[in-house]
Amino acid sequence: MKTGIHNIDDLVEQVHMGRTRAAFALTGGATGTITSLLRRPGGSRTVLDVAIPYAPEAVTAYLGFRPQQAVSASTATALAHAAFDRALSFRPNSKVPVVGLGCSAALATDRVRKGSDRIHVATFDGTQTFSYVREFETSKQDREEQESRSEEIVLTALADAVGHPVPHELKLLLPMKRTETFERDPLEALWDGRQPWLTVYKDGRWRPGGILPAAIVAGSFNPLHAGHRALFEAARCRVNDNVAYELSVENVDKSPLPTDVVQTRLSQFMNDAPVIVTQAPTFLEKAKLLPGVMFVIGIDTARRIIDQRYYPENVSLADVLTQLRDLNCRFLVAGRLETDRFVELSDLDLAPDATDLFEAVPADELRVDISSTELRGNR
Repeated sequence: MKTGIHNIDDLVEQVHMGRTRAAFALTGGATGTITSLLRRPGGSRTVLDVAIPYAPEAVTAYLGFRPQQAVSASTATALAHAAFDRALSFRPNSKVPVVGLGCSAALATDRVRKGSDRIHVATFDGTQTFSYVREFETSKQDREEQESRSEEIVLTALADAVGHPVPHELKLLLPMKRTETFERDPLEALWDGRQPWLTVYKDGRWRPGGILPAAIVAGSFNPLHAGHRALFEAARCRVNDNVAYELSVENVDKSPLPTDVVQTRLSQFMNDAPVIVTQAPTFLEKAKLLPGVMFVIGIDTARRIIDQRYYPENVSLADVLTQLRDLNCRFLVAGRLETDRFVELSDLDLAPDATDLFEAVPADELRVDISSTELRGNR
């Protein structure tokens, strides 16, 4: 499907690249959206469930109550909430982020009907509802054209819900009103397990899941310092701009971070870089959530990863490394100065079967000689 300015198929491809999956409830129109999603490879990575409760009785059965108005923002929102609950039920495991999308439409028809031709779309991710409305000029658009515009609006809403900013040219082509409702702090969906991870974009948007970055700089960021930024730049040199930071709200042997502390630490990245927020304190847990990524770390962290002493007695280092390999994750390691000696990856006692998981950053490219602990000690 192509508009005059923007290729919607490109947006579909971007949605399929992400990790977030969706359940849909569509009534009154825009059902071609599902065809657009499934006609391209990767549709099963996005679509969990589709319901088309077309008759009023079917809508009532789907929602569990009869809406006051068949085509309205409140009905679209109720459909999105119900779809979200179904997405939670149908996702393969709790590591899959999900959204629900609802649509109620009244499009051009061959019978007399009160009210304007219009479409209401809503998405819900457990804490946030994004709503869209578009009224059509009946005299200028037939049913087929309204269906096409409706499908584009639904796909745009889906892309927005899973973290893709709506292209400016598409906003101009699809004039519609968009509103946001925040029912709870987005972190609450992480705490209660409804979302396994969130992405906070540099413009302040919070979204469940999203496209996996190629590389991640993980840390507590207390505070964010030049060493973290240097690791980030080293990753960018290898994977271009597809890099993110990662902050776990839980840490090994420490209490979970309070919400206000998380918000304060995230504020350091505003207008700078995206941050993935998880409840994954270990690299193996991070890898299970974010398979295939390269973790960019300092030598201190690398030393702990390969030392059995840092694992519980019932956890085998060899087994951890095997799982990391199976998850297609690896580590890019920067050296640092330690008591007048520069220590790098080659100085560590790597087991022969672990060398493929680690890559050194050349010392002339990057060295990290400061840590958050040292910075806090110097305050």
